[in-house]
Amino acid sequence: MNKLAVEKTEYTPEVLLDINNELIYFKGECRPENVAKFFDPIIDWFKALKNMEVIAKEIPVTFYFDYFNSSSAKYIMDLVFLIDDINKNHKFNLQIVWEYDEEDEDVYEAGVEFEDLSGVKFKFKAV
Repeated sequence: MNKLAVEKTEYTPEVLLDINNELIYFKGECRPENVAKFFDPIIDWFKALKNMEVIAKEIPVTFYFDYFNSSSAKYIMDLVFLIDDINKNHKFNLQIVWEYDEEDEDVYEAGVEFEDLSGVKFKFKAV
């Protein structure tokens, strides 16, 4: 499967989606001007995992946001649900890792809220 790499900008995080090398992460600030245009290729990439051969070992999907706006939050939640669907119905083992600056209580609490609202188990990691 092809990897998807998005360079970090002032308004968008660095994104690397590379299942072949088991590197899947989002890192930086997320407040794109056109949220759908930014997230649609990412969502399409995850949907394409449903057509792949099963990968049994655990692969982390790391979210490390400095900040994200409310429009991005909706798409992040969509990704959480999509990852859960992939794990349940397509026998993958993608582990959501929510990294946060240990002094940034807001980002930590946002991750806890995503976990609570989705019912999907996160691994929390202060960095």
